[in-house]
Amino acid sequence: MNAVMKDIHKTLAPGPDLKHITDRVAYDLNDSMRKLHGKTTRVNLLHWFRHEFGMSSTNGIYGPDNPFKDPKVEAGFWAFDDSISDLLITPKASLTCRYGDTGRANAWRGFIQYFKNKGHEKGSELVKIRYERAAERGISDEDIGKLEVTMIIGILTNTVPTIFWAVYYVYRDASLLASLREELASIATKGTDAKTGKQSWTMPSSDIRDKCRLLAATIDETFRHRTCGISSRFVTEDVVLNDRYLLKIGTVCELPNNVLHSNSEYWGDTVEEFNPTRFLADPRSAEAKRARGAFRPFGGGASLCAGRHQAMSQMLGGLALFIMSSDCDPVSGSWKFPGAHGHTIAAAVDLSSSDLWLDIKPRKGYEEDYWSLDSLS
Repeated sequence: MNAVMKDIHKTLAPGPDLKHITDRVAYDLNDSMRKLHGKTTRVNLLHWFRHEFGMSSTNGIYGPDNPFKDPKVEAGFWAFDDSISDLLITPKASLTCRYGDTGRANAWRGFIQYFKNKGHEKGSELVKIRYERAAERGISDEDIGKLEVTMIIGILTNTVPTIFWAVYYVYRDASLLASLREELASIATKGTDAKTGKQSWTMPSSDIRDKCRLLAATIDETFRHRTCGISSRFVTEDVVLNDRYLLKIGTVCELPNNVLHSNSEYWGDTVEEFNPTRFLADPRSAEAKRARGAFRPFGGGASLCAGRHQAMSQMLGGLALFIMSSDCDPVSGSWKFPGAHGHTIAAAVDLSSSDLWLDIKPRKGYEEDYWSLDSLS
């Protein structure tokens, strides 16, 4: 297992293997926004991101034979994800959790066929090395396919709700939306769309990553408000914390992220507010130093998320495209908080408790313009 984790971290570290994935993700995100061009589209925001982010991520990782291209596999995975907690405890899933059990079977079937057909050979280095390491240990294609469905939990089930919440927080705050658009405008280059001849704007992915600090801070503040993950640590020796709490050797210590992320001792009196500028403080300041150790959206230490670079690239690019190309209004007439809950035992980011329907339309003043990410920089 340690060798597999090292390989996963290696293929998802900044470099050519990761760029192969992020380039394809950017291409698909551009296509997602083109579908919305020139018209008003009503969407269930979470479901829209599930499909668009889901296809861009899985295309980047699994290549041209991506099993998610089969709607039954895609829908099956989300049914499985929605039902994980029930599937873990039910004695007979086919009777007591039919929705999740059927979805899981459909997702399994698609990925088993993918590996039997050698689809991974046209995929990313990540899926190639995972298959290779599993096959070396005598694991069958059938079991590799089943295991891969659980891998997608890490790929999709946190980025999708995070971008959902980011759109919610940004668009309910006109001042923040304006500031983000000003920041992104500074890196956008005007041109002509090759397909239509209309005006276009291109944003280099590298500039979004390196120069758009408020955009990154907005994602971080979204994490701070909505992460619900728990880090588990095995206690290797007796230790007393704060001269008060004894942790006994051999026990497990659970560290809930939302406790750290909502503690005013680390985040100050504005802890309840959505304020991305808190992440723009001078890193040498006492405020920044206090917060640094209390911010764990991707875990830490040996369990630090291997996919954090790909996840941030996708969320930053997706949010930038959405902000610059689109205005949107809630169908209900107001940006009412939709409620939130940690939907499964595997979730690290809250899901909304109710649907958020939006009317997405071209941005005022740029109705005919096209926006895209340039991943070649």
